[in-house]
Amino acid sequence: MYYFKKSLIKTLSYILLLLLSFAAIVACNSATTSSINDRPPLKFAHSFWPGVLPIAIAEDKGFFKQQGVKLQRIYLQDQDVAIQISDFVAGKYDGMILALGDVVTLVNANPSLLIVAAIDESKGADAIISSPQIKDVASLKGKIIGVKFGTFGELFVNRMLSLNGLTTNDVKYSNINADKIYEPLKKGEVQAGHSWEPYMSQLTKAGFHVLFTSAKTPGLIPDVIVFRGMVVRERPEDIKAFLRAWFQAVDYWLANPQEGNAIIAKVLKIKPEDISLEGLQLLTVKDNIKAFASGNTTESLAYTMKLYSDFAIQKGNLTRPPEIDKFLTPAFLPKP
Repeated sequence: MYYFKKSLIKTLSYILLLLLSFAAIVACNSATTSSINDRPPLKFAHSFWPGVLPIAIAEDKGFFKQQGVKLQRIYLQDQDVAIQISDFVAGKYDGMILALGDVVTLVNANPSLLIVAAIDESKGADAIISSPQIKDVASLKGKIIGVKFGTFGELFVNRMLSLNGLTTNDVKYSNINADKIYEPLKKGEVQAGHSWEPYMSQLTKAGFHVLFTSAKTPGLIPDVIVFRGMVVRERPEDIKAFLRAWFQAVDYWLANPQEGNAIIAKVLKIKPEDISLEGLQLLTVKDNIKAFASGNTTESLAYTMKLYSDFAIQKGNLTRPPEIDKFLTPAFLPKP
């Protein structure tokens, strides 16, 4: 009888432990679900730039929910880039996509901004568009080029000139946003100008000529995901979940381009034929690991950021170089 009672007590103890463990797991899952539901959505703003569009796939396929983060996607279809950046810095959004060159000019005044991932590299999606009479870069000597002063666009134009035996003294610049270049070209106020997709396609359809593209400046124009530092510090798990969903969508689009285009078209209410990754390389997690590594070419984000920093100091837009390593934060990237 003693051994029977001892055995029974032991068995009941195991059962009790199992029940307690099960209750703990249920409570843990319930608490996790509750905490996700209780947290406000990440407010993430984006434009129609093709490299940003995985966000539409991730939303439609439920990737953000699967990864455990709520997202408020804010589509800035026709808003001026300068206004987008101003609203972001003012705290209207938690995160957004920016060209690396634009981040460099912001960090001294906004040292809390953090780069958590690189999304794409322009390999032809940025271009210098000219009037039909301008047949080559050499013909730009003495002409006026439209470009937004102090931005990555100006460094891009400078690089085009140097690669073709010209200097900034051989041309004149006019301060024009890349998405507003059509009218100055049409009126003859400038003979060439920096632009990007989808405006490039619109300009070429109107009879203007692609003179030079970012295919000849590899690594110079990457776009990055930027979050405000306070958001990253207070919600690190949400940032990780966001990036898991983001790269899940990137992998899906690369593997299923037609289906991806159809999803994006449905979400953004546009035509599938208006969506193209031509001239743009979407970056995967493995690409990001390479990009965040140190290096002495534009394959490295740190190296490229230094190029923009030096340029900004030369232009007077920065008084001192930023602490580049402070702003590059690859720790939130998913495991490859």
